[in-house]
Amino acid sequence: MKSPLAVAVIFYCLGIILASLMKFSFWAVMGVGIAIFFVTTRLRRNNFIFWILILFLALLAGALNLKNSRILPRQHINNFIYYKDNSLYSLSGFIDSEPELKDSGIQFVLRVQQMQKDKLKWPTCGKVLIKLDIVRKLSYGDNLMLIGNLTRPPSFNSGAKKYKDYLARQDIYLIMRINDPRQIILQPGNSGSKLISASLWLRAKMESIISRHLTDLPASILCAMVLGQKRDIPWLVNNSMVRSGTVHILVVSGFNVGIVAFIINLLFKIIRFRRKVRILLVIICLLIYCLITGSSNPVVRATVMGVIFLSAYLFKRSPDIYSSLAIAALLILIINPGQLFDIGFQLSFASVIAIVYLYPNLETLIHLKDYQNKIWKFIFQGCLVSFSAWLGTLGIIAFNFGIIAPVTVLANILIVPLATIITLCGFTLLLSGLIYPYLAYLISVPASMLINLLLNINSAVIKIPFAYIYL
Repeated sequence: MKSPLAVAVIFYCLGIILASLMKFSFWAVMGVGIAIFFVTTRLRRNNFIFWILILFLALLAGALNLKNSRILPRQHINNFIYYKDNSLYSLSGFIDSEPELKDSGIQFVLRVQQMQKDKLKWPTCGKVLIKLDIVRKLSYGDNLMLIGNLTRPPSFNSGAKKYKDYLARQDIYLIMRINDPRQIILQPGNSGSKLISASLWLRAKMESIISRHLTDLPASILCAMVLGQKRDIPWLVNNSMVRSGTVHILVVSGFNVGIVAFIINLLFKIIRFRRKVRILLVIICLLIYCLITGSSNPVVRATVMGVIFLSAYLFKRSPDIYSSLAIAALLILIINPGQLFDIGFQLSFASVIAIVYLYPNLETLIHLKDYQNKIWKFIFQGCLVSFSAWLGTLGIIAFNFGIIAPVTVLANILIVPLATIITLCGFTLLLSGLIYPYLAYLISVPASMLINLLLNINSAVIKIPFAYIYL
């Protein structure tokens, strides 16, 4: 096998899919797995049978991991709530996410530590999504006591079912809606992580720098591209980017993490740091950047990929992209096997695999290496990379969003280089805002102009006939 680890991870993923489609006894499958493991140790000399058994073990491991992830602790709050329960509960815990403005209210995740019904109290665990129909100043880590009804996410149609599955992947099975300030009692102290609190403070500081130097629309775009904050982006802008297939630049993902790694590596290279020290510092900076951007799933995926790829250089080994992707996927799925069903996870890995596999074949097919003109060669390379990524994600996007956007190839060729420059301007703006504010005003001018140019280009490409087709 050219990349046995990648093949094993594929079977691990198949095991997760099979476990989601069928019911089975956890301990029975565990017993089968242990038996096969002992048989495998005895047949190491028979290479063919040995690898067949290894792949079957990977399949069982994936199935068992998904099954185990769905087994909640006895004290989990989900075990105490019936499907239709109109009782009034009192929950004590702390805010485990940054409160966000949603539909003229506030939404956050409460990590529950104790619950009460009538006069009966008992310790519990788990997360509850809190939806406040009122605006109140709350922060990550605040200790609260909330009083209200607990409901389960709806699943009566396909859209609601996807939302329910999305919450379940975050270990959230219950929702509490509050519309009266008297249902909220702020308790003394703060139970949040000091590291996360510090990263949220730093992100808020950076957001204030951007909003101070740019007008509302460019500021919202730059906050999304650099800090992963999409909450202020107008719906029309987001929908326009979806139609052109360039909405990926509005979230912090592999694109942004790659730019961060490139900038930091270049800076340390100019300072003449040794290669190992430079790579180690880049990895540390990527982890810090992941925290600052809120550690969302796309950022975590991109950071894991980047760290694993860079780690190969630390051990003086040539990085194998397939093995690196396999390790990254395996680490993510071991922690949360439900991520396999996340559209962002599928698009991330599908696009990278498509580029790695299809691009060299397309390059050979059109004899791109024989081109003498460097400008045209560069343009064709960009076209092939964009076309490869589009082909790799075409089926996933069409199935989940009901849209095919042939203009995506052209849009990415025009917009991605521009987005790269904007991201560089954004990081420069943040650094200068922290160190020398007067320079930030100078950088904000070209940044704002480039963002407006990006939006105009995007608006122009989606007006091309058959730019996108709804299925």
